[in-house]
Amino acid sequence: MTSVKIGNKAVGDIVKIKVNGALKNFIVVHQGKPGTMYDSSCDGTWLLMEDIYEQRQWHTSNVNDYEKSDIHSYLNSTFLGLIDTKIASQIKSVKLPYRKGQGYDKAVTSGASGLTAKVFLLSSEETAFAHDYMPTGEGAVLTYFKGCAPNGADNKRVAKYNNNAAYWWLRSPYCGSGLGAAVALFVVSNGNWGSHSCSSAYGVRPALILPSSLLVSDDGSVSVNTAPTMPATITVPETVNGGSAITVSWAASTDPENNLAGYIVERTTNGGNNWAQIYQSTATQCTDTVPFGSETVQYRVKAYDTENLASSWKVSEQRSVFNNTAPTAPGSITVPVTPVGGEALTISWGASTDAEENLQGYRLERKHDAVDFEQIYQGTGTTYQDTIEKGWKTVQYRVKAYDKAGLESAYATSDPRTVDNNTAPTITCADHPNNSDLGEKKEGFTIGYSVSDPDGDTITVTEAIDGATKRSYSPADASPQNFEVTGDYFMGILNGPHTLTITARDDKGKQAVHTLKFTKAVYELSIANTTPMETDALITKMVMSVVRSIPEDAEFKVLVTNNAKDDSPVWEDATQAIKSGLNYLFTNETATKGNAFSFKITAKRREGGQGGYISSIGGAFE
Repeated sequence: MTSVKIGNKAVGDIVKIKVNGALKNFIVVHQGKPGTMYDSSCDGTWLLMEDIYEQRQWHTSNVNDYEKSDIHSYLNSTFLGLIDTKIASQIKSVKLPYRKGQGYDKAVTSGASGLTAKVFLLSSEETAFAHDYMPTGEGAVLTYFKGCAPNGADNKRVAKYNNNAAYWWLRSPYCGSGLGAAVALFVVSNGNWGSHSCSSAYGVRPALILPSSLLVSDDGSVSVNTAPTMPATITVPETVNGGSAITVSWAASTDPENNLAGYIVERTTNGGNNWAQIYQSTATQCTDTVPFGSETVQYRVKAYDTENLASSWKVSEQRSVFNNTAPTAPGSITVPVTPVGGEALTISWGASTDAEENLQGYRLERKHDAVDFEQIYQGTGTTYQDTIEKGWKTVQYRVKAYDKAGLESAYATSDPRTVDNNTAPTITCADHPNNSDLGEKKEGFTIGYSVSDPDGDTITVTEAIDGATKRSYSPADASPQNFEVTGDYFMGILNGPHTLTITARDDKGKQAVHTLKFTKAVYELSIANTTPMETDALITKMVMSVVRSIPEDAEFKVLVTNNAKDDSPVWEDATQAIKSGLNYLFTNETATKGNAFSFKITAKRREGGQGGYISSIGGAFE
């Protein structure tokens, strides 16, 4: 149900007030103060009962002194007591223009000297009469009666009693000398004026003035506006940080007239010496930022209605203010430029600082594709290893610091990264797992393996020992392959530890590396020509150059023969001649199966452990 102020009702509108328990119609006959002869107390909404309430004598003593009349006394006592209590308490006590005393004098007392009343009869002037037998200036014509016949019948003034038009008293005395002091004026049944002895019983139409702020509901009932109830509780967080926003909440108020308009919230930071308004609206909570540096804070709330009537204040407990500042934002956040789907990714960030030295930790959040930021880490570290799921297209990170009081810094946010979902090739070497050690190798060996690529990319395989490439090629997917460390290639490798690598790289730049360790352990060598060199004549001398690096403590020997084709060739030691760079003279002079030259060279490492080599052999004989 809606309501409007009675002061906004139009003149002529009907409103309802309970009299003796029953609603009675009252006509709005004027709004405001009718004229200058009225005291300011008369400024309000003037009401006149629509029908005659009852019939009674103006004055039982038959005297036309209204101030002392029975009807004036009755209206402001007995009848006033019949009006609804709440409304009766709001009826204005006013000072009315009136003819003082009895008799036929026309002079009127008005303004602040007017007659005090709450319920009263209207005067002849107020009902728009104008004739020689009424007081002069006993008020002003009320708006409702303007235009009525001044000295004749008029329907606007007709009132009914028991459904029939009847006479009704005015408060004006009859001012004709011929009738003395025993006659008062009234309105006859046709709306004209008449006069009769004050002891006669005619109709009573009570009039009264209400404050224009009272409310009138849709059905016309007048109600007294009352203040809303005080909010039952007000809640303030136990921990209050200076410079940070908090939420203050309170219980809802009620209002008997259902015209609750909202709430006003005030704050004090000096124990209640000064209050400042921080909120005014209809919600039952608000946010407030407590000034940094405040030692204490306290809040109070009150409800108010559409007529600006307010409840009492509900005051919160006083809270101590913790003047804590948020940590600084991490100075940077570092994310690898190209995250790889299905692989780990390390994110790092710069450390934050905190003015109160109560930094608690960091919260790291991740966003990928259409999934918004979500927390993936909380702790004191400044690095975190994340796993990028295969198939993600983009990924982005942000991090913020927080302190022990729960304050947070701003975010440090990375640029979005595009995820590389290409998969590196796979190297399968079942007999020799990655990073295994093949042990000592005294002779050549072969490593079997195969390479495949899940994405079907073109693969380039590089075989290398100690970073030196042996071969590079593009195999068919998953086809068997061999890394051959044999023959001269093996011989060319120095003794000691070596690293063998098989690297498979696809055409997108992804690679896999299979690494094996081995130690070459060849401590002696033997070189001989397998086919003897034939001559026509007996070989008597020879010269040989052996380009070598043989340690001094190694065992080095060169054997030569000039009858290499015989079943048991004679091998002669030419080591010293070779070392000295001299010709060697053969002592053997027999070659039963023909003259033929051959040689055997051996070298063996001793305790010193130093290796050596022979890079070339040359010479001549005759």
